[in-house]
Amino acid sequence: MYELPNLKAEEILIYLRKSRTDDQALTVAEVLAKHERMLDTWIAQRMPEAGEIPAENRYREVISGETIQARPKVQELLRRIESPTIKAVLIVEPQRLTRGDLEDIGRIVKLFRYSGTLVFTLQYCYDLRDDHDRESFERELKRGNEYLEYQKRIMRNGRLIAIESGQFIGNRPPYGFDRLTVKDGRRTCHTLKPNPDEAPVVKLIFDLFAKGWGASRICDHLDGLGIPAPKAKRWQPDSLKAMRTNEHYIGMVRWNHRPTVRVVEDGEVKNTRPLAAEYLLFDGLHDGIVDPEVFKAVQVLKGSTPRNTRGTVCKNPFAGLLYCKCGKALHRRQYKEKGVERAAARLVCGGSKHCGSASCTVEEMTAEVAAVLRQSIEDFTIRVKGDAGDSAALHLQLVARLEKDLKELEDLEANQWDLLARRGMPQHVFDKLNAEVLEKKAEVQEALCTAKNSTPVHVDYRERRATFREALQVLQDPDAPAAEKNRLLKACIDRMEYSRQRKGTQNPRWGQGLPFTLDVHLRV
Repeated sequence: MYELPNLKAEEILIYLRKSRTDDQALTVAEVLAKHERMLDTWIAQRMPEAGEIPAENRYREVISGETIQARPKVQELLRRIESPTIKAVLIVEPQRLTRGDLEDIGRIVKLFRYSGTLVFTLQYCYDLRDDHDRESFERELKRGNEYLEYQKRIMRNGRLIAIESGQFIGNRPPYGFDRLTVKDGRRTCHTLKPNPDEAPVVKLIFDLFAKGWGASRICDHLDGLGIPAPKAKRWQPDSLKAMRTNEHYIGMVRWNHRPTVRVVEDGEVKNTRPLAAEYLLFDGLHDGIVDPEVFKAVQVLKGSTPRNTRGTVCKNPFAGLLYCKCGKALHRRQYKEKGVERAAARLVCGGSKHCGSASCTVEEMTAEVAAVLRQSIEDFTIRVKGDAGDSAALHLQLVARLEKDLKELEDLEANQWDLLARRGMPQHVFDKLNAEVLEKKAEVQEALCTAKNSTPVHVDYRERRATFREALQVLQDPDAPAAEKNRLLKACIDRMEYSRQRKGTQNPRWGQGLPFTLDVHLRV
């Protein structure tokens, strides 16, 4: 595209993003400001009649990401170009939009092509409805993806070389260490040094593990000593279990301990970071905190200590659904008194000693959930009787009508052009009629875009009512298995949040409490 169209400033969007090819000495903010000045200068020189691009049309991407999904600002921009009021997007170069894979490239090309949005760069202006421009634009994006993959290989090799030399390449040091930058000749290296406040805590944790203490007991001990946890209010057993196997504490560094693995789930490629069964270990530049013999003893003890096995039969009908106000799950407990099981099993918060929440019996919770299900069934019955028409079907009728109106306006526009070209319609008459058609067409396109983006979800209230009735019937059946109750409840309920205060300190184990509150999030 060689001739610039006559556009207004509010019809143009600016998109800014820092690239690996930019000066690494500059911050993201400095690079974006520099490019913004370049684009403003381009507008002032090439399209002075457009004026200054408004602030709401400027998108600055400050989050680094390879894919469109990882960059929120480009997602906002792609939603904006659906509107017929946006005519062009101004960028430094095509590769700023994406250097992702072929899927991202295809998405960018398709959206700009069929929305009719132009792409302005400092060197060239692309109209992707034109075959030549589209091929040239695609080549630029593919070239950017090839460069990205090359850079990733170079960086991966560089990280491996750094690990082999004993450097620490992580951004966040393990608990007990501080990140340190040192000079190795002319090179800058990153390593670790023991934190004077946290390193003694790490030694204490490993000493207690070596004595046979469990992770939960150590957490309680550290909380009792008033030692602050690294990432939470209290120490968590999972954090200590991860520390127990961390070779950084004996002066080692590791590579590919948790590699990024891409898997396909529900037809989409997702990134996962599983723990690797095998990974590389190298001598680190830093000094260890824990004695290697103590570390080895802890690993041997961890491998030889048997886990408490539990029956695989589900006994809690609310498993995976019921949570305390503190965020912990409520577990079913069958307590004994003088060696005899108490008649009523109880639901107890896993963090009750910290949050102070009283427990309740399974029967109390069953009665409360049954009341919620009964009320939901009544609500569904009312909706079934009052639902004269399906809202989703009505919405589809609206979309079809708007599409029909848009087709009629497009035919009318084509007919006016035919009258101008073949039958000699006066230019001033054509301009007036065409302006009216274009205005109506823009209104219909915007209404159609809004309607397609807000399609209501069809809900079959008769089916939901039947599901809730079955769940209620099984829940109230004392002979029904807990696993079956749990399965049906999960078809009706997403999550339940429980709260109950205790009555003083008498028998806190049995949860002598006030009436509890239950916030139920239904699947409707």
